[in-house]
Amino acid sequence: MRVGHALILVPIWVFNSCSAGARTDSMLTLPVIRTIETPNLILRELRRTDGPDLVCFMTQPRYQRFIAHRLKDEDAVFAFVSRQIAVQGDTRRNVFHLVAEERHSAEVIGDGFLICHPDKTVEIGWGLHPALWRVGFGTEIGRALVALGFERLKGAKVWCKVMRPNTASACLAKRIGMVHAETRDNFPVGHGRFEQVDFYSIDAESYFNLPY
Repeated sequence: MRVGHALILVPIWVFNSCSAGARTDSMLTLPVIRTIETPNLILRELRRTDGPDLVCFMTQPRYQRFIAHRLKDEDAVFAFVSRQIAVQGDTRRNVFHLVAEERHSAEVIGDGFLICHPDKTVEIGWGLHPALWRVGFGTEIGRALVALGFERLKGAKVWCKVMRPNTASACLAKRIGMVHAETRDNFPVGHGRFEQVDFYSIDAESYFNLPY
């Protein structure tokens, strides 16, 4: 398994036998995503104990500025965690939400999601504690999500949405191999808001031809 352009010589995705996943057409559905390791992070499914760490950054205005689903307070974050845990183990899942844990401190500092769409594409998104922007953690999360979308969920294409003012995420999308696909004006981004939104994507052939 490779994550982005690096070959990791440890088992970063560990699954049960093939019965752990069910194949729908050419895409794979999985009840549980096992631990993923990157050079500095551990990406895994949510636990109830993650709530306090998530509250620390998910409720910050800087974190919420460019995301659609805003959690207004501690209660909303804990309810979100409970919803995600409730669907873990369900083979019908099409949404996976992971947390990014810093390997040395064991603190949850970011998150990411994957959504499997009926057209065999996988939408991804990522978030990071604002205090840790611009040090490479977001790129590690993004590369891991792309790898998961292709290598475990067997998507034909992986894509993301980026609000036009969010130049940092636009640069990140390009760093992990995505290219600009289209721009939509007045795109609904939640809570009655509309923004100019850029779509970035990478197809399976391009991903597997990326240099290591």
